[in-house]
Amino acid sequence: MQEEVFQNKKEFRLVGLSRSGNHGVINWIINQLEGRYCFLNCTEPKHNPFSTVRPLNADGDVYRTNIRDFNLDQEKTGKFSSKDFLLYNHEDCFLGPLNGKFFQQKKTEWTGESKERKDILLLRDPYNLFASRLKSGLIRGHYTHHGSKPISLLTLQRLYKQHAREFLGEKNYLKNKILINFNLWARSRDYREKLAIELGIPFTDKGFKEVTEVAGGSSFDGTKFSGMAHKMDVNDRWKKYAADPEFQDLFDPEINELATRIFGEIEPVKHFKNNLISV
Repeated sequence: MQEEVFQNKKEFRLVGLSRSGNHGVINWIINQLEGRYCFLNCTEPKHNPFSTVRPLNADGDVYRTNIRDFNLDQEKTGKFSSKDFLLYNHEDCFLGPLNGKFFQQKKTEWTGESKERKDILLLRDPYNLFASRLKSGLIRGHYTHHGSKPISLLTLQRLYKQHAREFLGEKNYLKNKILINFNLWARSRDYREKLAIELGIPFTDKGFKEVTEVAGGSSFDGTKFSGMAHKMDVNDRWKKYAADPEFQDLFDPEINELATRIFGEIEPVKHFKNNLISV
């Protein structure tokens, strides 16, 4: 019997809303890896990840790799290099199409055979997430670093609710998935160690304190906390907009209920619950 050949030992596809800490988590994962890896940035769902990568930094780099002979043009055509890890991410997308029949038929053609595939769903609490999106212009009509118009407020709410219900297990669009609670990831070393075990990668916690340059780094702090990312108040961003009516309107009872179930009675949950009651 002929031995099956794999181009990728592990394939990780990370899905999350923009400004959820996607690139901080990806950078942390990459820093734990041992072996040949390639990361493709902000790829387009339902398309070849190698063909739809977007810039990581001001230099226009669209991927990260330690593979010396890596050639993106060859990878696009199916001439794959051997990788221990292939990673790519999708931002601001609905989950349904990600495991649809069309995608499954094209997946091996686009990325090669993978011995193990895992979907990673990253979720941040909606209050700090939406505050970061406001600060970066992703809600008030600015153009994004992707070069496309921001999604509507209604679409943002729908996306968040779908991702939250997937996180809670009420939906099952993603298969063989790993859940990352960004709030816990940002504050708990024990939680990050458990995630590394779940991902099947070594744990050193290297890269956790770095702030990536993608889209200018943090919405509030840029890259000035690089090397000290643990000192950023990522769970207090919501306070800047707490009195903003446009911001308040983003949190309907359903979003508050989902946030409570996932993140507990955190400070913004209590604040916005009281705000809704008093209106």
